Amino acid sequence: MGHFSDQSIIEAEQRLDLRAIHDKRVCAACFDDLHIAEFIRNHAIGHACDYCAKHGEEVAAAPLPEVLDFMLTQIELEYTSADQSLPRDPETKDRMFPENEFPTRDMLESYVGLELPNDHRGTLMDAIEGALPEQDWCLINPLGARDNEAISNSWDAFKTVVKHRRRFFFLQHKDRDLERNLMWGEAAYDVPELLQRIMAFTQDHGLLVRLPAGSRWIRVQSMSDDDAAFGSKRMGPPPYALAKLPNRMSPAGVPMFYGAIDRETALAEIADVTGKFASGIFETMKDITILDVRVAPEVPSLFDPEFAKDRAVAMFMHAFVSDFRAPIDRNLKPHVDYLPTQVITEYFRTMALDKGGEPILGVRYSSTKNGKDAIVLFAENADVVDDGAHIEADSPWLSMVAYEEVLHHVTKPDAADIA
Repeated sequence: MGHFSDQSIIEAEQRLDLRAIHDKRVCAACFDDLHIAEFIRNHAIGHACDYCAKHGEEVAAAPLPEVLDFMLTQIELEYTSADQSLPRDPETKDRMFPENEFPTRDMLESYVGLELPNDHRGTLMDAIEGALPEQDWCLINPLGARDNEAISNSWDAFKTVVKHRRRFFFLQHKDRDLERNLMWGEAAYDVPELLQRIMAFTQDHGLLVRLPAGSRWIRVQSMSDDDAAFGSKRMGPPPYALAKLPNRMSPAGVPMFYGAIDRETALAEIADVTGKFASGIFETMKDITILDVRVAPEVPSLFDPEFAKDRAVAMFMHAFVSDFRAPIDRNLKPHVDYLPTQVITEYFRTMALDKGGEPILGVRYSSTKNGKDAIVLFAENADVVDDGAHIEADSPWLSMVAYEEVLHHVTKPDAADIA
């Protein structure tokens, strides 16, 4: 079907007013958004732009009506007509909640954040504004929480449930407060849906990464002056009977391997007082998949046809990642404050697979002490190669390759510095 036939369909649907732009072409360089620019390159029919005046073989220009039809389809994922979505006063028939509506120019510039780097005279923005439906706009769900806020509210509800209401059967339980929030649009998902959504997002957006065999991590443990050198088993995750303390990713009784990218970070994670410490360098002996929550993922563009649907989850993931980095005072109630990240860790350890069907064997995160890389590996004491043991194909997969004892000095801040 030809371009002008497509244009007739668009006009018939009255999605766009094409009277002033039906023969206009725009180039990829006129848009800052990479996905709009890609659409233009894929639909280019010429080498001259009617808005920035660039021309030549290197210029890719597409019909502006086609570009705007693509843009409007994406915009309508999050924004809609205020006249159709906002309620009206039964007596006056006027739209209610006018603070939730905004004109087209504000929608484009302030809400969508459309950037037009070559539009120095404003003619392209004027053309876009004039072609879009002549209406006031609002969010798809104008009276409820924004999608990312609703997901964050679901996460807050999840934390409340596992910290204060249910520890073991929370997936089956219908929490009354969360159910009310779901009904009123203040929350997006119940707990099982939220966990599934987080897992799907990590699979789609590169948060599940392969850690190659030979990756090295440093683990330190305090020791007394009369302790003999620690062997590999002693330096590894504790046996069940000695896994007495809760940690950020593991409850008491569930051993895991906690390490760091360097000894400075490993000491910062555990050393509260000056003393002697054993330091071991451990090496992974196989490729493994880990969840990487060091940095929150980039929020997809509204004009990304594949991942625009994930924008709200991506915004929420910034808060999610922050919880993995939040400092917790171990002297107060770590057994409670650690629960959300412990449950998430167990969920990924138990339920998640990467796209190749491999299980998740660790979480890499940023140290709360200095921001450098730290890791928890889902390894028990039996997964550590014993000193001098013969290594077989199906043997343990963590090996201590170096050992050292160090004196670490902790400087306490002066009272004046605290004040």
